[in-house]
Amino acid sequence: MKTYKKLLLIIVALVFTFAGCKKYEDGPTISLLPKKWRVDNTWKIDKVLENGQDVTSAYNAILPGYTMEMKKDNTYTDNYTGGSASTGKWAFDSKKESITMTPDGGSSATTLKILKLKNSEMWLTDNDPNTPTEIHYVSSK
Repeated sequence: MKTYKKLLLIIVALVFTFAGCKKYEDGPTISLLPKKWRVDNTWKIDKVLENGQDVTSAYNAILPGYTMEMKKDNTYTDNYTGGSASTGKWAFDSKKESITMTPDGGSSATTLKILKLKNSEMWLTDNDPNTPTEIHYVSSK
């Protein structure tokens, strides 16, 4: 019985410890998969918010059938129906709180803050103070 109480106490302590260790605003609290593995996916847009307003239908009209394939080798490919694919490199910042995407061909990089990173969901937001844009991606696999 004494061992059972010790085990229960350890489990309760771990739950409270990890409850305060949330890396991203919207989760997850804890994951067994490394962050790079969670990013490795083919993503499609689920929702887009600009200044808190849902503008998903406008994005879907501009980029029909949009997908973004991100790989563990830090490369990505953007594609949409009727357009040509674009490629580039992605990287975490030092704290793995943001992702920087640099298109091939010398275009400027874009840094997006990670709000949620699961193996089937990824929420990113830009740093534009005038028109903050939050994009919710879901796995298309």
